[in-house]
Amino acid sequence: MQKAGCVPISDSYGIILNHMSTLKRSSNKVLKLFQEMVCVHCLNPGKDTIVKAIAGMRANRDTWRIVDLIEFLENEGVDVGFVEYESALEGCVEASRWILAGKVAVKMTGKGFIPYIRMRQSVIEGLISIGEVELASVVRQQFARLKS
Repeated sequence: MQKAGCVPISDSYGIILNHMSTLKRSSNKVLKLFQEMVCVHCLNPGKDTIVKAIAGMRANRDTWRIVDLIEFLENEGVDVGFVEYESALEGCVEASRWILAGKVAVKMTGKGFIPYIRMRQSVIEGLISIGEVELASVVRQQFARLKS
């Protein structure tokens, strides 16, 4: 953007990221653009931009990149909310990435967010179906800790 003579702002990055997500562009490129936005220009993405990027990654079934994006944003101090976590969890469940879904669920509950009942049941059942009984137990204990 600076090469083109534009001063980058959060909205300009948001427009580009939303367009890239709509076109289902490479998740790597989307993640790199988020990194440039946050690290280089010290800009915070809007909630809608994050949600649309996650939706685009879900459409590409790129659940690992969704989790990478959430971890990156949290490490940089960007507020990641319930909708983003729930969307990431849904992507993991849709792709049958049960261990990743369990890890997302644990992180989610660690922040005080309770996944919807359907997601909680799917994660527990999926973990048990692949023999990850210990992780299923940890996830279930996290849900119980939040009285869900």
